[in-house]
Amino acid sequence: MFFKKGLYMTLAFLLLSFLLSGSMETEVYATDRKAPDKNKVRVWYSSEKDPASRTWYDGPKEVKYALDEQTPLTLTKKKASDSTAVYIDPSHRYQSVLGIGSSLEESTISNLSKMSPGKRKEVLKKLVDPNEGIGMDVMRITIGTSDFTAQEFYTYDDMPEGRKDPKLRHFSIQKDIDLHITATIKEALAINPKLKIIASPWSPPAWMKTNKNLKRGKLKDKYISELAVYFRKFIEAYEKQGIPIYAMTLQNEPLLEIDYPSMYMPPSQQRKLAQALKKEMKKHLIDTKIWIYDHNASGAWNYIPPILDDKKGNQAADGIAFHDYDGDLSVMSEIGRRYPDKSIHLTERSVWGTEGADRIAQYFRNGASSYNAWVTMLDSQIKTHHWIGTPDPTLFIQDAKNPDRYWNIPIYHMTGNFSKFVDRGAKRIESNYGSKNTVSNVSFLNPDQSIVTVVINQTSAEQKFHVVSEDRQFEAVIPAKTVATYKWQHKK
Repeated sequence: MFFKKGLYMTLAFLLLSFLLSGSMETEVYATDRKAPDKNKVRVWYSSEKDPASRTWYDGPKEVKYALDEQTPLTLTKKKASDSTAVYIDPSHRYQSVLGIGSSLEESTISNLSKMSPGKRKEVLKKLVDPNEGIGMDVMRITIGTSDFTAQEFYTYDDMPEGRKDPKLRHFSIQKDIDLHITATIKEALAINPKLKIIASPWSPPAWMKTNKNLKRGKLKDKYISELAVYFRKFIEAYEKQGIPIYAMTLQNEPLLEIDYPSMYMPPSQQRKLAQALKKEMKKHLIDTKIWIYDHNASGAWNYIPPILDDKKGNQAADGIAFHDYDGDLSVMSEIGRRYPDKSIHLTERSVWGTEGADRIAQYFRNGASSYNAWVTMLDSQIKTHHWIGTPDPTLFIQDAKNPDRYWNIPIYHMTGNFSKFVDRGAKRIESNYGSKNTVSNVSFLNPDQSIVTVVINQTSAEQKFHVVSEDRQFEAVIPAKTVATYKWQHKK
């Protein structure tokens, strides 16, 4: 009797579990399985407010849209429409996407270190968590300090004046450990294990340079091999800390000498350094990628060919890094066409408002596989940094009087219109750019076969448009000064 009763109870429990699991699956997944829902287009809005205004340092402001999901739209059969048209061709595919992110330079980390553990984790989650945040998945760090630091400038092998260390016996990343740099990067990696870390040096140790100073100067040719070993030691030291370095550049802005850590490095010298570093990496079984250049489009044609047109230089380089402070972005496309086996990356430029969001779209339309903003969080007193100017507002701003209080500016959410929905491995796909007088866009095909189109309205009026993809389309209206992400399933 007990056996029968137990059997009945077990069968009843299994039946109930089956019914419950079936109803839950219907609730969660029905929209993906019913035929009409395959024609749904999900929509998210972010809007601008006072772009680039330093009044953001005074405190947070109300913003109309902050990556807010809207009512889904419906895909219909293609038909005539008198609104602005965005034409998408998923069969015409371009570069693969590595990711989108910002920087964890020492200024940001110094401010994060003033926060309680819970608040610091909260900020990092907002940055890199794909569910609770905007899913940034590429972060740029500095090899030694840059101009954005709260510290005195340092490298990993600083020596007293008049002394040298060609054997690098005094090499150490201990300062990075003491300043919580490695701990903060590891915390970000724990939140998002898919996060890729890219690194750039602002200056080698002063004893390697012609002027014996971290500011300005040039690398002495006799120390090219030593600098390659220095970089290899950095990669290995970070690896021991549990931080893999996915890629690195050889010199931040090699055409700029200025009164903070910097150095002029001509292309002939960078070519030799790339070869020396690649040799070091092969010898020590390191697979970190080498990205050359790391400067503006304006100087690219004079700098990049002397490296990549050389057989050994070409073999040493895996990609090309650009900044966006001077020059036409079409140069990125031109360089990409000349060297199609090298990935293109926009490693530094902060932007603001819908104009900035359009700039991000243009990075990808011109062949970039990744985009990184520069400087993630200063405080409300615009501290602490050693840049020679006054920075415009950063993604996050910390209350200088209450470090656990912080706020973000609108470009945080606008960047999320890209980073949260465009997955690693996505392909940029063909679409007509449009116009800043109506709407502009960039489109991607994710590995899961979802199409993501980011549409930007830089005008002061709402804009009506329609998107045509294959034999389907949807009609939409985007509010003034707004960025919108549209996501739907590719019709295979």
